[in-house]
Amino acid sequence: MRILKIKANGLKLFPNGLEVDFTTTQRVRNDKSEMLHKISPQIYQNNAIAFVGINASGKTTTLKVISFVIQMLNNEPISKIKNNNILNGLIGKDKIVFDIYFSVLSDSVYKLKTTIIKNEFSDELENKFVIESEQLWRKDVKSIKTKKSIFDFSNLKPIQIRKGDEEYLPDDVSIMISLNKKNNTKINIKDLVNWTNINLIRMALEEFPQELITFLDSSIEYLKFKKVDENDIDIILKFKGKEKILMNSLLEMENYLSSGTIKGINVFINAIIVLSQGGYLIIDEIENHFNKELAATLIRFFMNHKVNKKGAVILFSTHYPELLDEFERNDNIYITRNNGGISVGNLSKILNRSDIKKSEVYQSGYLEGTVPVYESFIELKKALIRFGE
Repeated sequence: MRILKIKANGLKLFPNGLEVDFTTTQRVRNDKSEMLHKISPQIYQNNAIAFVGINASGKTTTLKVISFVIQMLNNEPISKIKNNNILNGLIGKDKIVFDIYFSVLSDSVYKLKTTIIKNEFSDELENKFVIESEQLWRKDVKSIKTKKSIFDFSNLKPIQIRKGDEEYLPDDVSIMISLNKKNNTKINIKDLVNWTNINLIRMALEEFPQELITFLDSSIEYLKFKKVDENDIDIILKFKGKEKILMNSLLEMENYLSSGTIKGINVFINAIIVLSQGGYLIIDEIENHFNKELAATLIRFFMNHKVNKKGAVILFSTHYPELLDEFERNDNIYITRNNGGISVGNLSKILNRSDIKKSEVYQSGYLEGTVPVYESFIELKKALIRFGE
């Protein structure tokens, strides 16, 4: 299953709605482009999607919305999805409507319309949400002749409608559960958004490329993990020319490894899993604990067909506009702003040309809202002067 587009209306943090397109909107001049995965003659997926903006512009929240939608499609109860705080703020009869477009087995395109409301039994301590209504449409990929028609289901009748009286369907689980069961599908997702400010090794694979460790820290000869039982693990770390270090807790590793190496192990192990199986890797502040080249290398792996054979997708946020220069296209870049609410705009709709350095355009202020406001800088400067008097 591949996500093609997510539209959301009614989210309090996005007063004008949210739309994220995973497919190309600009012309595809070379269908063998390393940046793209071909789903059908008319549908190409961007393998790397970036969200860039200043601090508190909504990058993290946007990634959380995407993660929430994917988990909802994976049959997770919406009241238990870890990022369901994006739904907060509903009052009375307020509704949130998701229009989600996706493909299954590359031969069908679906549209799922899901309307979410606040459960009447919610209290001040815990918000609970239920699915009020849902409709599912389907059409054959072969019927799609133009890019504009990919998301047009206006002349089709739903193949499934949530009636509200389904005996075995909880009121906070999507009707996707039946489609997933029928096609034996589930979206592979590695969501690292909540790891952004916690830099500890979270997982250990007994088998992973030792080349990864050398790439992250050339002074390490090897790093090995061996599970003893369900709760215990043996860790062997050896630096070149030094004695082996034996550990039995992942927490101990922060005494020997740099923060960049620890983050690298976390991120790249998850990337290896997603690249080998297909799916989605979601990272907030990709440059956190990384140098720019390391972050760029990770992105390039998703834009290399020999490495990314399954058409996996990396979605990331960044403060580094220089990372945008890795892309030859504009339609996989989203600019986030927060002025009375979060807005997310596709760069291809703001900037027509793809042949100029995106980092320079971003830093120039041409896109508006992408550099700190000069007046704020002046006020901060005055405050610092006063503080020192």
